[in-house]
Amino acid sequence: MTRARLIVALSAASLALTGSRAIADTGVLGYGSPGNELNPAGQSLDLLRDTSGLSLLDDITRTPTGLLYPLPYAYPDMTQSKSDPDIWSTGWIEAGMLGTWGPNIHSAMLGEYTDWANDPLLGSLGFRMENRKTAWFMTGLAENVGRTDQYYQLKTGRYGVYNFTLFYDSIPHVYSTVAKSLWSGSGSDNLTLSNGLVPGATTPAQIDATVASAPPTELQVTREKAGFSVNYTPWDAIEAYFQVSNEWRNGTQPISATFGYPFENGAMQIIEPIHYRTLDLTTALRYKGDDFQGNLTYTGSFFRNSDESLTWQNPGLAQVPPGSYLPTEGLLSLPPSNDFHSVKGDMAMLLSPDWRFSASLSYSMMRQNESLLPPTIDSGIIPGAGGPINLSDWNTTAALSRLTADAAINLFNAFAQLQYFATPDLSFDFELRDHDEANLTNYLAYNPQTGQYGYIAIDGGLAPFSPALSGVYQPNAAGDVVQIRNLPFANDNLEMTARGSYRVTNHIKLDLSYIHNSIEHSVRELANGDDNRFRLQVVANGFDWGSVRASYEYGHLLGSDYTSDPYTAYYSTSLPGYIPASPQGDIPFTMDNLRKFDIGNRVEQKLHAQSNYIVSPKIDLQLTSDWKIDSYSAQYGLHDATSFDINGDISYQLSTTATLTGFLTWQDQHRSLFNINPQGIPGTGTAGGLDYPFSAAWGETLNDNDYAAGLTAHQAWDTVSLDLNYMYTRGDSAIGYSYASPQAFFYILTAAQAGTSFPDITYDSHAFDANLRWQADASLTYRLLYRVSFEHLHDFHYTDLYPGVINDNVYLGVVPENFTAQTIGLLVQYTF
Repeated sequence: MTRARLIVALSAASLALTGSRAIADTGVLGYGSPGNELNPAGQSLDLLRDTSGLSLLDDITRTPTGLLYPLPYAYPDMTQSKSDPDIWSTGWIEAGMLGTWGPNIHSAMLGEYTDWANDPLLGSLGFRMENRKTAWFMTGLAENVGRTDQYYQLKTGRYGVYNFTLFYDSIPHVYSTVAKSLWSGSGSDNLTLSNGLVPGATTPAQIDATVASAPPTELQVTREKAGFSVNYTPWDAIEAYFQVSNEWRNGTQPISATFGYPFENGAMQIIEPIHYRTLDLTTALRYKGDDFQGNLTYTGSFFRNSDESLTWQNPGLAQVPPGSYLPTEGLLSLPPSNDFHSVKGDMAMLLSPDWRFSASLSYSMMRQNESLLPPTIDSGIIPGAGGPINLSDWNTTAALSRLTADAAINLFNAFAQLQYFATPDLSFDFELRDHDEANLTNYLAYNPQTGQYGYIAIDGGLAPFSPALSGVYQPNAAGDVVQIRNLPFANDNLEMTARGSYRVTNHIKLDLSYIHNSIEHSVRELANGDDNRFRLQVVANGFDWGSVRASYEYGHLLGSDYTSDPYTAYYSTSLPGYIPASPQGDIPFTMDNLRKFDIGNRVEQKLHAQSNYIVSPKIDLQLTSDWKIDSYSAQYGLHDATSFDINGDISYQLSTTATLTGFLTWQDQHRSLFNINPQGIPGTGTAGGLDYPFSAAWGETLNDNDYAAGLTAHQAWDTVSLDLNYMYTRGDSAIGYSYASPQAFFYILTAAQAGTSFPDITYDSHAFDANLRWQADASLTYRLLYRVSFEHLHDFHYTDLYPGVINDNVYLGVVPENFTAQTIGLLVQYTF
């Protein structure tokens, strides 16, 4: 905490009384804001564009930076109450029918985040009301009422004094509509084999017959979030904020489970129950003075999972020798309940006309103390590296060193910034950031009943194939390497930034920055590292033709000596009496020459350019491009990673009744890595040694090309308007590989069979929307909607994947559900 004390001294004691400004933003509720597939703009009601524009002097208006303002919407006039002249109000309701048809309209990809059901649609319902004497207001909104993507909001308050918001939001996420399950009890924490199948004694033919007769199972999780927020400003300088929300996630999703490696016929897909609840709480106090602003914020998040584990019956397809142990049940831990607390204070003050200071401090705590599960729920005898192991000594919580997780992480973050404006054209900025993480979790896997260390691996399923993989350390067996403690990963960062800005002319500005980040790692291959960055930016704006911004950044991450195995203290190799596998030592943990990219030495270069060209008074052209190059000083591991993207946007405002916009985006990414597959031979881990021979070397390259293009058009004729929107997206991922010899993949395939690449993974999407609107009179509007959408994903991972048994592994048959769908809707909107 030495650096923490330094930051505290720089930030001053007054920080303890301040908090986060960002948290006090009441604009984000639910999962963002009102809006869905039928209303992507998030408009409370469907409106015509205002033909008056933003100005009575010019129908085309621009922002101070030169960009075209979008055409505003024409909100309906509010009606004065006859009984109370101070009350003004308006309301609306939009309803109609929605129909969807086409091949595979029940596709999971089509219904991933929206509801296209062929039912009557109450698309929007709401009101606005205000008292123009007292400044009291109330608004209400309901969207897609009764559907899985529905949204509700009620807000009331007094302008500038307080507001209260109540909200509810729902989003569906469909994973599959074609899955077929071998088990009963989907959605619960206990899956039992269907159709009278016997655990541990089921044949592939019996499984296929059961799956063939099973109905399709929909795997879907629906997220629902409800809550309220209060914002109160009793005085001009004081503001208080409070928000609480509760999210429920309910449903099912596919998850992988196993009793062995796939080639040992132990892999299967099962159905995970999702019954989550998350309570989020935020409260903040803000002070806003002329020369001083401060905030104090508390944030809490409390996650609860009603299912602590998932138990499933094993059909028993593993090809173990006769009489060998075969698990009949499996136990899988599910996400544990946990708590998060954070207190943050921040402040900003004007020291003088030339000096400004701002700072923040935050302290966060993450806690998880769920009951621990027994190492197994099975009974029987499994082989161990040094002799048989009786699972009866491991199938209760008495086999644990403690009964709860007692997991804890503390985070300290600090920030301080000093700005100096030397002249109107020259300024300096100095920043200091500290991130201090303390992982306090310390669990020792020790069985007090037997005096042994370790934890039964996947219910003992690996032991019949390799007794050394039982998960239990037996000191009489040479080279019995078992993890006995958790790895308390943590990172500490101290970052210092110096920045200077100089305005060369009225239209050109230069920025030069230097950033030094000192990083300390806990339980990693690198004890510490230094990341130094230089950044130069040129900004040219205020010209008649538009503006340009360009920057170049160079970063060099350099670490201390690399240790390929820093984990000895957390494995049985640290225990007294441990016997190495051979006089030459143990099988290497990993190759000495391998470098993990997140902590390895790296040179990074970034180029960024963006511009806005005023082609004509009515046409804007925007171009943006980024180029990033990462080069790693690694012979083995990630070698390089590059990305390049370019974006073009054009806006054409013919008039206040006609607009045309379009965009085109291209992104290219490349990554290459190299490695050597181990042979399991004790001794050195050097590349080219016995365990990592050059003949087992291989390399892989990944190339991603992604394209997106879109076009929107708007045209209005008095009371009729037409909006068109088209978007095309394509992704293409190519994975190539090379190898020194078939030893790289253990001679499982010949070179001819292996080839040099996988089939490309491609994704294509087309979406076209048309919205024809007729304003029959001041209060009645008719809308005709049409949408056609197409999505196709071709991924070799799913080729010939079907529900049932494949190579004695069991699958649900969850595959991409490509679709072509058309939707038409007729809606009537009444405003009152």
